[in-house]
Amino acid sequence: MIALVAIVISLIAIGYGFLVPGAPGATGQTGPVGPAGPAGPTGSTGPAGPTGPAGEVDAETLSGAIDAKLFAPTNVVRGCAACHVLVNATTGAYTLSFEAHERVKAQRGTDSHPSITSDGTSIAPTSTAGLAACLTCHASSTTIDRGVSAPLSIRDIVHPAHMSSAIFINEFRGNCFTCHNIDRDGNYLVLPDAVATNTKGVPDPTKIPIPGAYLP
Repeated sequence: MIALVAIVISLIAIGYGFLVPGAPGATGQTGPVGPAGPAGPTGSTGPAGPTGPAGEVDAETLSGAIDAKLFAPTNVVRGCAACHVLVNATTGAYTLSFEAHERVKAQRGTDSHPSITSDGTSIAPTSTAGLAACLTCHASSTTIDRGVSAPLSIRDIVHPAHMSSAIFINEFRGNCFTCHNIDRDGNYLVLPDAVATNTKGVPDPTKIPIPGAYLP
């Protein structure tokens, strides 16, 4: 009887052990990373990058292009009014008056050039007044080496300004004869008006002497 009771107690103890969970065990080590999955679809194309520098141009081709530009017959002009015409009615570019105002402003930071001459002629930037208006102040003085009522005479302005200009020399093929002609006595005449010429700059023989040319 005692033995039977002991067996029953043992069986109850064993069953209780199965019903009551024991303390959790320690976490095991993480296994290795599995293989990567398949690649996703290709994304959309991004914006184009900046344009790279231009490649080299064949020297002969470049030389031909320069010659075509510099020696085009349409670039032969003579006389102040052949270049200094009103192109922009708002700014006045590129009249003689515009050039005067623009240069003064560039040098002094403010446009302090007069807009009217002593005889009442308008020389505002949009004015199409000719060289005669400029000479009211910038004609050469007979007593001192300056203008008659300006710090500089016209010759001290236009000669370095034109001969230092890449546009005048390269684009318009400018030289002394762009602004001057030579009379029979060897004097350099000023050409304030546009001159009718052929493709070499030679004056139209039916318009000789050149109208408007004068000895300064």
